[in-house]
Amino acid sequence: MLPREHGAWAILVAPILVGLIAAPVLSPLAVALFCLGSLAVFLIRTPLQVLLAKPGDRQARGWLGLYAVLTLGAFVPLIVLLGCWKLLFFAVPAGLLLVQNLLMNKSGRRFSAFNEAAGVFGLCLGAPAAYYAASYHLDPRAWSLWLLCSAFFLGPIFHVKLAALQHRAVADKSALPAISRARRLSAAYHGLTLAAVAIWAAAGGVSALAAIPFAASLAKTLLRGAAAPARVDFKSLGYMEVGYTVLFVVMIGLAFAGRPAA
Repeated sequence: MLPREHGAWAILVAPILVGLIAAPVLSPLAVALFCLGSLAVFLIRTPLQVLLAKPGDRQARGWLGLYAVLTLGAFVPLIVLLGCWKLLFFAVPAGLLLVQNLLMNKSGRRFSAFNEAAGVFGLCLGAPAAYYAASYHLDPRAWSLWLLCSAFFLGPIFHVKLAALQHRAVADKSALPAISRARRLSAAYHGLTLAAVAIWAAAGGVSALAAIPFAASLAKTLLRGAAAPARVDFKSLGYMEVGYTVLFVVMIGLAFAGRPAA
């Protein structure tokens, strides 16, 4: 029983990779336990969602039990035996965001901008959490990673909405006015995030390499906005987003790898 949202997998894996690459040191056992526990927590949402709709679903109960055992089997030794107790700081916001997501999905608001943004903020906590689990450090650089990940992965919410409206407008001309608004919002968001990262880099807070994936994302959404309404191959669009995610991981990894911890 696996999550159907393919994009969520990228937003799970990329911040964790960024956190591990940026960590000043790596504890192999802690990294392995953290990755196992994070995957199990991510997977828990799917059977919980099923049980909210069908409380008696035996298959969902079985998968929930398995994922819960994996979660405890990973995080209990990580926290108790290896001393990564600060991971508990992440449990409260992660838990609250999980509950919020389950309730909004149940109410039919799965694809609302607020729900998608909350999901991004929650999954991007994987960056500072992985950084801490790997190195036992929780410093300003860890939270810089969370900011960069959150800013980057909020972008596709605007971009994909624009693409969806262009796709819809082929058959439904009433969607045309909404395209203009979506185009402006996407361009504005991507432009502002690039400007913010560029200013941050100019001030010496982060390597200029960090701005590259944001510049690529701005170019991507400007090209999309300049195109006329047309049918969109969302599978290909998804693959392209994976490519931009890989670019993000590589550039942020290069920006932080080898830099001394604060």
